Amino acid sequence: MKKSDNPLLIPFGKAVRVGAFKLWRSTYMLKSGKEGSRIECLNVSTPDGAWMVRIPATSMMYSTLVSGYATVDEELRDNFIGMIVTNIFNLSTVPSIALHDMFSFLMEMMSYPYLFLPEKEMEKRMKAQLREAGMEKGKAKEHIAQMMDYRHRLYELLERKKDSFIEDYERQMVERMSGEEEAMKHLEQDAVAEQASEIAVSE
Repeated sequence: MKKSDNPLLIPFGKAVRVGAFKLWRSTYMLKSGKEGSRIECLNVSTPDGAWMVRIPATSMMYSTLVSGYATVDEELRDNFIGMIVTNIFNLSTVPSIALHDMFSFLMEMMSYPYLFLPEKEMEKRMKAQLREAGMEKGKAKEHIAQMMDYRHRLYELLERKKDSFIEDYERQMVERMSGEEEAMKHLEQDAVAEQASEIAVSE
């Protein structure tokens, strides 16, 4: 069996449909000065090709998607790849500042997972970790104080962003409801005018 005929391998040069997206492998020329080399990549696009992203084989995401496609369970495969690609699609096309703010906060906190913990639990775990690592008590205390200060500033900013997002949401809801009420008034006025016209014609 040829490598490209393997049903568990994303085809080379021929797109396959996975959920709402198309996937295929290809190569592209990576230029470095006057020379260049061909690099394999994974292409992902919407069915009409209006949106597309190219993921080089040197990226960990390439391995993640290729490995995910090799899953024998098709439903599990489609759900897994669909989730990842949908996230990539949303982050590259949805203009919501709140979405990009939240993604930035999430990435920041994932770099130091203790930030997800309640404040006291974070401090407790940091003390245990630094003690296990053999850090001198004074330095450990200083490091913990710095991280707790960073946590406070991060969460304060997060709260401000959250409040702003909710305020925008509520404003948009009021505007939407006002618009719907205005539209209903126009419909009612049109209906009354039409009835009046029908009465006038019948007389």
